[in-house]
Amino acid sequence: MSFKTPVLYIVFNRLDTVRRTFPRIAACQPEELYVAADGPREGREGEAEACAAVRDYILSHVDWPCSVHTLFRDENLGCKRGVSGAIRWFFSNVEAGIVLEDDILPEPSFFPYCEKLLGLYRDDPRVGAVCSFNREGVSSFPDDIFLCTTIGVWGWASWADKVKDYSADCFLPYDKNSRKRQTGYLSRKAEEELFSNAKRAVEGELNTWDYQFSEYMAVRGMHSLVPRKNLVQNLGFSSDSTHTSGRPAWYKDESWDWGGEIRIPSAVRLNKGYSRLCEAEYVPKMTFRRRMNRIHDALVAGADRIGILGGIRWILHHTLKRGGAR
Repeated sequence: MSFKTPVLYIVFNRLDTVRRTFPRIAACQPEELYVAADGPREGREGEAEACAAVRDYILSHVDWPCSVHTLFRDENLGCKRGVSGAIRWFFSNVEAGIVLEDDILPEPSFFPYCEKLLGLYRDDPRVGAVCSFNREGVSSFPDDIFLCTTIGVWGWASWADKVKDYSADCFLPYDKNSRKRQTGYLSRKAEEELFSNAKRAVEGELNTWDYQFSEYMAVRGMHSLVPRKNLVQNLGFSSDSTHTSGRPAWYKDESWDWGGEIRIPSAVRLNKGYSRLCEAEYVPKMTFRRRMNRIHDALVAGADRIGILGGIRWILHHTLKRGGAR
């Protein structure tokens, strides 16, 4: 039986993960499959062949009735432009759909879970995305699904009208001196750090797309739907990964097939405890270096206000910031 919700599969050069994750897509047999592949990087020996092998594998393993749409890049755009461009391409062609990167291994129930919630919450202004990763593994929250203030992008789904204005250059300047928070529901510290990271990504300091996506959702007051049981595993913790070379201490390498009908609550609720747990990821721990950087910034700002000679500023910079950027 075919699966009606379109699926976007984002790939690059890792055939080993594709061989594990693509069969899960093939098993659900989507009627429409969108495949986006970034191009090889210059000067990387063998990468062009690796990228070609991934594309060939996918196209040769679509063995069910399916409309296949491809966005195969000749040049390398990187994580920021490549993934955000793929998302914009996908949602410019579909009204709603599922987004799955090649290193995310979904349980079979992931697909009907996404499809059902896409239908039920299409018109709910609070919901910006249907997410499948639960960082607790199995939550103690009693409802099968709940709202979270942050957006998890390890296997997610959304609607074109809710993501249509997103791009890798999305950014709303953050006014930390304003008493009114920009989002109204993130904690002030999490909000400030999320906006800071989104700004760094827009300016090119971070080669990523998801901080901008999270900020985009946050300023529009949209939450994510999260399942009580985790539905995916991340296979991307390896030395050749762009952002996940180290496995976080909190990551639980477990997932569960739903194995039954999802119990939809009469009114989906915000899980505040889980939300604060996720928001904590935005806020870096106050290391000694970071504390010194904060002291440096405060002292320099004070020196600027009272007109102390630039030599003091130079001393502060080279004394407290020795060792690199934040």
